[in-house]
Amino acid sequence: MSDAESQKNEKLAAEFPASTHEEWKAAAEKLLKGAPFDKIMLTATPENITLQPIYERDVLGALPTTDTFPGQDGYLRGTTAAGYLKAPWDIAQEIHFSDPAAFNTALLHDLESGLNAVSIDLTGPAPLRLEKPADIVSAFNKVIPDALRWHFHAGERTPDIIKLFYSWLVAHNGKTDKVQGSFNYDPLGTLAATGSLANPLQRTREKEGIYDKLAFAVKIAGANLPLFTSVGVNTRAYHNAGASATEELGAALATGVEYLRELAARGVDISTAASKTAFHFAIGGNFFVELAKLRAARILWARVVAELGGNEEAQAMHQHARTGLFNKTRHDPYVNILRTTTEALGGVLGGVESLTVGTFDEVIRVPEEFSRRIARNTQVILQEECELTSVIDPAGGSWYVEKLTDDIARKAWEFFQQIEEKGGAAAALQAGFIQETIATTRKGREKLLGQRRHSLIGTNQYPNVTESPLSGNPLQDSPAQASKDTSGVVARALPSTRLAAPYEALRAASSAYKQQHGHGPKIHLANIAALRRHKARADFTRGFFETGGFEITGAEGSTDDALIASKAVASGAKIVVICGHDEDYPIHVPAIARAIKAQAPSVIVLLAGNPGDNEASYKEAGLDSFIFVKSDNYATNRQYLQKVGAIPA
Repeated sequence: MSDAESQKNEKLAAEFPASTHEEWKAAAEKLLKGAPFDKIMLTATPENITLQPIYERDVLGALPTTDTFPGQDGYLRGTTAAGYLKAPWDIAQEIHFSDPAAFNTALLHDLESGLNAVSIDLTGPAPLRLEKPADIVSAFNKVIPDALRWHFHAGERTPDIIKLFYSWLVAHNGKTDKVQGSFNYDPLGTLAATGSLANPLQRTREKEGIYDKLAFAVKIAGANLPLFTSVGVNTRAYHNAGASATEELGAALATGVEYLRELAARGVDISTAASKTAFHFAIGGNFFVELAKLRAARILWARVVAELGGNEEAQAMHQHARTGLFNKTRHDPYVNILRTTTEALGGVLGGVESLTVGTFDEVIRVPEEFSRRIARNTQVILQEECELTSVIDPAGGSWYVEKLTDDIARKAWEFFQQIEEKGGAAAALQAGFIQETIATTRKGREKLLGQRRHSLIGTNQYPNVTESPLSGNPLQDSPAQASKDTSGVVARALPSTRLAAPYEALRAASSAYKQQHGHGPKIHLANIAALRRHKARADFTRGFFETGGFEITGAEGSTDDALIASKAVASGAKIVVICGHDEDYPIHVPAIARAIKAQAPSVIVLLAGNPGDNEASYKEAGLDSFIFVKSDNYATNRQYLQKVGAIPA
């Protein structure tokens, strides 16, 4: 920059001096017109972190890791100095076929369409069948082993799958020292998800200990497949049970630490054990929180491994992420594409090594080619069109992101320490501590959703009442199966649920009511005066009750109370909501309510809006209740679906 340009900029800066924080806050308070600043402008998260409306440079001064570079000092900014410039993250998708031949057909197609890693589920409700050498030959036919990364999820079958896969590689003339991937043996993750393990964690006279099997898996994979990790820490069970980001991360750390200790007790040194451990995180809908969670995970794991004596290389976390299920919806399912896209972006900016994007229909049906293609291409676009591989740690240095990362790290460390005080991850699961903590968080999130202080588009906000269900092979709800043998380890299973599930139950009840009666549960809007006088309340009421599957009818606005009442009764609706302007209510509400009750005493009469001081007089006239912006949307819909007979009382 020339001297002339510098002088020009200095002059311009003098004419427009920077505002102070106090000046900004005063301006904000003026716009709030007396509303409390802290209540409106500060945001509390499920992690008990309070988000500020604006972050300034001075927050960096209190942070311990703001001067780090990628690939250095705890790996906050990624585990390699070159980031995605050296190697983009792996596009690792799932293929939902149990039959090996069908799996192979889909795998070859997807590999030609952008896939470079595959996640192979051998434990879920429809696992890939790999029982004998012929199965694996069929499933992986024509696949070049070192042309992709392999991620197996085999549970307690992991040692057997390692042997089977290694034998296939040898027979295939594969170079076993060139093939990369993970086996993800995660017994505590299985315990959290299913509630039991067939074998005890520690060896007994009767049974082999699970931690012995874990050590065996590390040793045989290390000797034969050196570029594979064997140990997995998968947070999916915690995330899908409604855990906060910090609870998910704290539980993951505790699990990883327990594995390191148990492996060390079986002759696997800390550096080897840590380098053979891969973390699989679920990604939720809070973009910045999830991004910061992944960054915080790296610095906390590096700290743990260092404290246990692991070397610097071993402190680098192997980090995979998958879009979660907790915020996915069956209604308005194409919105899930937007959710997974945002989550994928958060994972990439968080610095994961590999990523799986779930299909938009995965909670509804067996994913089809179209949905697999959309999920796969989400990642391809992020790599090829958004140029996210051209910048190292683009989120790094953001005042907000750096502060949020530090906040999450501290909260997650607190939860990790609480688990340690309970005796570690296994003991905390067996005692129910982790489950109870997550249950409290989940209930809080469900309450926010019911009050519409948290939104799921298409579920509790802006429902699409005209949508048609997706066709295809319906997905059968099949929770992870606990071991039938209870002589091993037992704990209360974490529920695999979704935030939208209670609302979907309301919609299902309304749909069943419609099949029985030829129409859905009806609500009639009794509109007062001209459109401009009643539209706001009518629109609010329509949106409020359509989330429960009600059919909303309405008449033109009128100031003739008798006419309004007669049209309401003639609609045949069991519920009538009076909609209008606050100024019109004292004049019309009592007369309309009396007229409706005189003609149809069983009709429920509600008011759209808070009646304030008029509540007693309105109820004396026949008003049953009212709804307004602070009403619990879920509870109110459920209440009135019960009253009309759509849900048993």
